[in-house]
Amino acid sequence: MSEYDECTDALVDRTVLTELQAELGGDQAIICAFVRNYVALLPWRVSRLHRALENLDMEDAMDAVLSLKTSSQMVGAVCMNRRATELEISIRLLPNADHLDELRPQVVEIDQFVFGTISELETPIL
Repeated sequence: MSEYDECTDALVDRTVLTELQAELGGDQAIICAFVRNYVALLPWRVSRLHRALENLDMEDAMDAVLSLKTSSQMVGAVCMNRRATELEISIRLLPNADHLDELRPQVVEIDQFVFGTISELETPIL
């Protein structure tokens, strides 16, 4: 079983945001805006993956998964990042775009973490 098989950690690692805030000079407003943008775009990014698979568009699928992976990593969405990384590897291993529909179960797994990730990111730190 690989590290990507389960998402048993917290969905969000808040230390990532704390470190980013420190790198940006401590500006909380920038971090809040960054998180709001991620939350607003997360459902769109996942639906883009679905469309790419439906259209058997390898280039768009790769672009969409890299966007999801990178943005998730930057905001500390560890489970979303793991699932996106796993999907990226699967896309790279496909012989051609005709097999993209075989990856639909992985995108459905990603769907299962959207609400929880958004919820954790929108929960204030006490």
